[in-house]
Amino acid sequence: MPDWAHRFIRPREGWLSLFLLFVMLLSAGWSVQAVGWLDEGDFLVPVAIWGMLAGATLALLPLSVTVTLPVGALLGAGVVLWSIGGEYFTDLGQLGRLLALRDEAFEWLRLVVDRGFAPQMTPYAIGLGVIMWSVAFIAAYTLYRHHRVLDAILLVGAAMVVNLSATLADLLGYLVLFCLAALLLWLRAALTTREEGWQLRRVDENVEVPISIMRSGLTFIGGSIALAWILTTVAVAAPLTDAWRNLDTVWTDVRDGLEGVFGGLTNENARIAGSEFGPFTVRGTWFSDDAPVMQLRAEDGYYLRSVTLDVYTGSGWDWSEPSERSVPLGERVFTGYTPERPLAEEGFLRETITIEVQGDVGRSIFVPGYPTLVSAPVVVREVAGAPLLASIDATGAISPGSGYQVTALISEVTEAQLAGAGTEYPREIAEHYLSQQGITPEVRALAAELAAAASADTPFHQADAIADFLRTDESFEYGTDVEPPDPNRDLVDQFLFGPPEVARIGYCEYFASAMALMARSVGIPARVAVGYAPGELVDDGVYQYRNENAHAWAELYFPGYGWQIFEATKTIPAPPRARGQGGVAPPIPADINRDFGEIDEGTGEVAPRPSFEQIPGGAPITEEGLQAPGEPRGGNLLVILALAALAGGVIYIRMRGRGRGLRFLSPADRQWLRLAWAGDRAGLSQRPSETYYEYAGWLEEQIPTRAIEIRTIADGKVWQAYSGRAMSPTMIERIEGAWKRLRMPFVGLAVRRRLRNLRPTRR
Repeated sequence: MPDWAHRFIRPREGWLSLFLLFVMLLSAGWSVQAVGWLDEGDFLVPVAIWGMLAGATLALLPLSVTVTLPVGALLGAGVVLWSIGGEYFTDLGQLGRLLALRDEAFEWLRLVVDRGFAPQMTPYAIGLGVIMWSVAFIAAYTLYRHHRVLDAILLVGAAMVVNLSATLADLLGYLVLFCLAALLLWLRAALTTREEGWQLRRVDENVEVPISIMRSGLTFIGGSIALAWILTTVAVAAPLTDAWRNLDTVWTDVRDGLEGVFGGLTNENARIAGSEFGPFTVRGTWFSDDAPVMQLRAEDGYYLRSVTLDVYTGSGWDWSEPSERSVPLGERVFTGYTPERPLAEEGFLRETITIEVQGDVGRSIFVPGYPTLVSAPVVVREVAGAPLLASIDATGAISPGSGYQVTALISEVTEAQLAGAGTEYPREIAEHYLSQQGITPEVRALAAELAAAASADTPFHQADAIADFLRTDESFEYGTDVEPPDPNRDLVDQFLFGPPEVARIGYCEYFASAMALMARSVGIPARVAVGYAPGELVDDGVYQYRNENAHAWAELYFPGYGWQIFEATKTIPAPPRARGQGGVAPPIPADINRDFGEIDEGTGEVAPRPSFEQIPGGAPITEEGLQAPGEPRGGNLLVILALAALAGGVIYIRMRGRGRGLRFLSPADRQWLRLAWAGDRAGLSQRPSETYYEYAGWLEEQIPTRAIEIRTIADGKVWQAYSGRAMSPTMIERIEGAWKRLRMPFVGLAVRRRLRNLRPTRR
């Protein structure tokens, strides 16, 4: 029989190892499906099975790696495309499915390059399929060609952990199944190595020994997993939880850096899901659903801002390169000068709102009005290093079920106050928010015409006329699925004056962009903000925000009153604003860089805080101010200490038991038994048929530098067993000295042999 055929019939690892690897891959595939990254994910498990079988088959064939890898890649491409095409395009033939996959991949790539949010799901499916095939193929190939059991376990385990860390879903059951299969695979590999050692030493194998080892190992593994599962329900692992949450920052950074790539993923369980908040390019389609995002407890349903954008790109909005600074717990968002801080003593409500997160929001902190204090350490982004707020982020991802509080100044200024604000704009405001870039003559002319028609003689009345036109004129139509804008034409110009099939049809990003640019064209500082429009009142002082409340709007600057919302989208009512009387601009202090602490001391009205866990590092805000963080919970430490004490007690009792047993033995028997125990720990057990000298000779081959000491103990054992005479003190001293010199060499031998088992065995 050829050697390769023999390897197929009786591979070194056996077919049980392939079944255990199959269970590991099955748990990984099921865990990915359970997250729901894609609506259609049934292809993952078949791809994993085919990848495992291909890897094992090519590993057992006498082929070089230069042949195996290209063949595996071609097989993988065929299986992945065939599986995904059959799931996504069931009505097409095989060629039609390939062409459909190609077309969607190219369109997805085009949208991502243009910084849009691609709706095509098949590219994500192909990516997951390739990953699943690669993991399964390499794990099986590594196991059966190179005999690296640990590498195969770590590879599948890494994929499992990455999926686990990127989601908020509960995948504990799949992790337990994976651990059980992985530990059994490791035990099976260790048993195989042990059996090979027996064969090398020509020991007759007793069929009961492997069965006993597997039975004991299975009992130990099952008990360990059961104990770990129990600990997850009773232990409070605050330090471990904080460490795990720190990984959320990694996923948030990935999402922020590859926003377009993951923009089409909207799974609420995924930490890496795309977010529409941030710099954007308008692409003609707005995605939303009614999934809950958060609840607000406040006096009113406010606009909740995530980021602000100051740079119009002609196809969307970006921000000037922001700088970041950390704000520790208890410190104000701005402690010094910022032109955004309201100066008016009247017209602002100081309130502390409470937000409870229900969906994936990454690290975004949502704020109303002008925020002064957050109940957690945060990272503040400032526009190009100027004291202008671009966004506020938590230091780690915010998990559903947790929450935070924000103290802010909420505008209640009147029309009269804004009309009297004047045009004395601070230097930083004029530099970043009065740019005329991208404003076409047609847009400028329309804004001037609207202001003239309304006889608007102040910036407020000009802005009000523009917003009223965009929101109420019958020529505008709200639509979330419209023709993509022409990439060769300015977005706002096309929205206002384009062909009939695209002109004046769009969603909030279109209306907000038009509002901001027309305001700038008449000399009013403007920016675009993204976040959530006011949610639905569901209880007294409780407002529900959903994905469908995601919104973009324009904010205009008025000296002394800061940023004010001007709603231009047709489907959202304008924020109520009282008319007032005799508005004048608030006085600007002579020392503009003075500390503005007077206006925002205290927390104002504090909304009731529901029972939720504070975001990492947070502490509640009360009417007396920010409370100190509570003492860390120590339940997990008590459990760990109790387990450590129990384990230590068991080890101590066993060692004492062994010690007591040894005390009653003769010196030679005692040292020989210690020698046998040391050999057993190193994987060199004495077989029943071996004599003392045969076993000692085997040990001498393993530690030739200590052959004299081993032979000394063997001589003592034989003398004690067969001479019938007592040992002299000199002989006892020599035997005990020999054992003292043997202890560390046997420890080193045990370590070397275990490390050697991790390396691949040569064929």
